[in-house]
Amino acid sequence: MSGGHFDYQQWQLTEIAQTIEEDIARALKPKPAKVHNDYWTIYEKDNVGSFHSFMIYRTFDSYEEAEKFLLGYGKVRSADPEYASHRFFGKNDVIFQSDVEFMTGTKDGEKIPVLYAIHHAEYDSYPDDADVLELEEQTIETMKEAYRQVCIARIYADRVDWMMSGDDGEDTLQERLKEELEKFDKEFQSKDWTLTNEEDED
Repeated sequence: MSGGHFDYQQWQLTEIAQTIEEDIARALKPKPAKVHNDYWTIYEKDNVGSFHSFMIYRTFDSYEEAEKFLLGYGKVRSADPEYASHRFFGKNDVIFQSDVEFMTGTKDGEKIPVLYAIHHAEYDSYPDDADVLELEEQTIETMKEAYRQVCIARIYADRVDWMMSGDDGEDTLQERLKEELEKFDKEFQSKDWTLTNEEDED
């Protein structure tokens, strides 16, 4: 076995380069169609400092369905004008209040009823099982350069390793280093980034 001056640790550089390559290919892979999400949900504010989803992220197909569920919860009604303001939820949601439960964290024992807001959520997202990596073009170009630098580092490490281990002389070091760098540069310039190295070899 040749080399060994670096205790054969150069393989770690190869693994880093391959991981970067796989991430780039994943980011360039065609994205699946997004799924449209459109539903109603209920927020509960039972603490002055925050609010959260009510009933463990339960969702409804319509406003009417959400309202019917909330009003059927018990002792809940449309909020008084002083509570039906945006300062509690920060959204244009319809606000309700409890007649029997009160918020925690109020000052000087002030009694503020627990409030509820019916919120309309609408957004597009990738399917839950989609393997999607979204990166900006500038980021992908930076990762390509990272890949190039790591591969060059591997070439240098191998050649110095062989020289310091006595397998190559100093003249051979320069000759092989030049050959391998030129070969890698050609491969890098023509590289198809949508494929990983293993796929490219197939």
